[in-house]
Amino acid sequence: MPAPRILILGSTGGLGRALYRHLNAKYDTTSWGRADLDFEQPDAIPAKLAAQEFDVLLNAAGMTSPDVCEVQPERAFLANAVAPQILAECCQARGARMIHFSTDYVFSGERHDLWFETDETVPVNIYGRTKLAGEQAVLKASPSALVARVSWLFGADKPSHPDTIIQRALQTDDLSAVADKISVPTSNADISGWIEQLIVRHPTTCGVLHLCNSGVASWHSWAEAALTIAARLEVPVKTTKVQLIELASLTQLKAPRPLMTVMSNARLQGLLGSEIRNWYDALEEYVVQKYQPQ
Repeated sequence: MPAPRILILGSTGGLGRALYRHLNAKYDTTSWGRADLDFEQPDAIPAKLAAQEFDVLLNAAGMTSPDVCEVQPERAFLANAVAPQILAECCQARGARMIHFSTDYVFSGERHDLWFETDETVPVNIYGRTKLAGEQAVLKASPSALVARVSWLFGADKPSHPDTIIQRALQTDDLSAVADKISVPTSNADISGWIEQLIVRHPTTCGVLHLCNSGVASWHSWAEAALTIAARLEVPVKTTKVQLIELASLTQLKAPRPLMTVMSNARLQGLLGSEIRNWYDALEEYVVQKYQPQ
């Protein structure tokens, strides 16, 4: 089988950049940003895709801020549901495979067990509703598509929660983080490796798949873990302790958030035939690479 030609959408995001860096080293890979394909102009999508050669389309683009989605629902629906449907229709028509990235925010968060791919989806905000609509539209338009749900991304290409907390700790020891919101921090680098395997070794895998590291964390435990690792590397953080606060105290947030969205990665482990590492190990590798480069 010839090497797949890959088109990545979302070139300015952390996940899109990580995917491009990983895949471009081995495959004919093109990466587009909003300047190349504007999801708010969906009528232009078919002609743009028709002019590009690709066998696999990775859609890591969309409107990802829950608060922005909450106040701009029409734009969110275009970016997260309408555009992905058109992408899927185009992929189906040309026989290309689509892998569409989604989110743990499709779940209500109102339970204490792991969430599986087959569990009921009841999103609590506009972001989650538009992402769920996108999932459903993609799979209806292209039954061979794969919807890859991810959670709490971090990596080298775009600052995320651990980067923010370390930078704040360089300036102050007065830190706080939410302790009652639970999910799984996930490495963009790990996702990129899993995606390569799914493209090359599992070309017919379709439906919904959870792509996340193993383990459980809150924003609070994630923050303290990052600070502990940084301190061990002798990064001059002023503290490794973070005050616990509740999500409800963040009154500036415009969108409600689901509280418990830890996803099971059992299906992914079964496909890859190997254990998925814990988020802490992935975080440690990332912090070491960033603050103690060789």
